[in-house]
Amino acid sequence: MPEKKFEVLAQIRAALTQQDIDDIMVSALEGGINYWCRRVVVQGNYLGEYASEQISRGGKLAVWLDEPFEDDKTCYMLDRDKFLAGFKLWLEKGGDSYDAIDYSDGSVDCGQIDATCADEIVQYALFGELVFG
Repeated sequence: MPEKKFEVLAQIRAALTQQDIDDIMVSALEGGINYWCRRVVVQGNYLGEYASEQISRGGKLAVWLDEPFEDDKTCYMLDRDKFLAGFKLWLEKGGDSYDAIDYSDGSVDCGQIDATCADEIVQYALFGELVFG
């Protein structure tokens, strides 16, 4: 007789600060997504000093791909809502392999989120899955 299995759903709480989002975007823009992203363009006025500060302040970035993707699309818009959804998917898919989340208070240690992790977060945000890599 096969052993019975009992499934448990555990929720993870993460509390990202504005600085956390900026730090993750720096990692993404300065190395994480460069192998599949042709360029990133700030939409509208800069809301911070750098493009990496746009998302946390409610702005948008146009992310251009090297090659067309679904339906020959080459440009995807990234905003804070998409970023947060991508971060959530990244956590749910087991992306936090370096224990960046402190489970006692939900704080995020961005020192444990490298360029590869930042790349995955942005891919989840833009495509809902890992497409490149």
